[in-house]
Amino acid sequence: MRIESDKIPQADVLENVILITLAVANGARTDAEIISDIPSLNTTRQGRYYRLAAVLLGFIRNSNNNASILPLGIEFVKNPTIENPILVNAVLKLDICQKVIPYLELRPNGVTRSQLIRYIQTIAPNTIGDTMIDRRVSTIISWLKTLNIVEISNQRIRLNLLRNNTIPVLEIEDDDQPLLPSTGNLREYDVVESRISDAASSGIMSYYKDAAKLERANSAHKLLVDNVANRIKNAGAIPKSNRFVDLATTLDKNYIFEMKSTTSSNHQSQIRKGISQLYEYRYLQAIENVNLVLVIENPLTGSQTWLTDYLANDREILLVWDGNGSDLFASQETSRQLSFLDLIPV
Repeated sequence: MRIESDKIPQADVLENVILITLAVANGARTDAEIISDIPSLNTTRQGRYYRLAAVLLGFIRNSNNNASILPLGIEFVKNPTIENPILVNAVLKLDICQKVIPYLELRPNGVTRSQLIRYIQTIAPNTIGDTMIDRRVSTIISWLKTLNIVEISNQRIRLNLLRNNTIPVLEIEDDDQPLLPSTGNLREYDVVESRISDAASSGIMSYYKDAAKLERANSAHKLLVDNVANRIKNAGAIPKSNRFVDLATTLDKNYIFEMKSTTSSNHQSQIRKGISQLYEYRYLQAIENVNLVLVIENPLTGSQTWLTDYLANDREILLVWDGNGSDLFASQETSRQLSFLDLIPV
């Protein structure tokens, strides 16, 4: 749960991190060479801070004052702009951002800078002093504001809901972090960490990682995830995922989604897998009052249609299906409960 101090950047101007990356891509190696063409960075110490920021984003590597560009950085400098999704993704993958965004999501009216600092203090090592925390928080606020992910009004920092439909799925890298925290306090994180640890000792987490990796390699699975994620964003919410859970989000309630590619011959086996995964994810994530949603590739037909009633009325799992590659369908009742997905009722 706790974040390491050297994983939190201290480089307020995101545009300068882009310039650092460009400098390294063009052959600059030392801290002095890197800042030579960036007037606003006039000391090698500043150069080191900004170089570390580019390292944390995965754009460059550095060893003994010898920097070099990485493959992700090579891709980014083809379009070195603030709007480049590669940059947005890289920032959102920072551990500090992955913890700050859910914290803000729980507080739609926003938080003060002091409240955000106090929260960071609870998840940062005790070795980080107040002055250092303040500087690091300044960087994170500045970056998220530059990317238009947060807005500041009346000295309160809040998520920019208008931006949600353009940011990617928030992929939570830390398996022990709750996808849908209800409080954001350490106890909640400790419960998830404990359950994940217990499950890992039984080998089930390795099974889920392998199963998820195999499923996500399927193009039909990706189309289902993208379709639902876009609808979540259009509803003004943030779609999240981790290595196990396909999608999760919070609107009026909490939701966990499991996507399954299906054929006429494997409907039942895929649905059974989806049921067990949804139940176990709910337990491992320690989420109360969560709606479980199973999204399948093809509609149930003939003798399989009883599964719709079984899922909804016996298992309390909402079934959604794709029938034409773009629209999503569900029963009348499920369409009502998941109105934010703009489902077609049948």
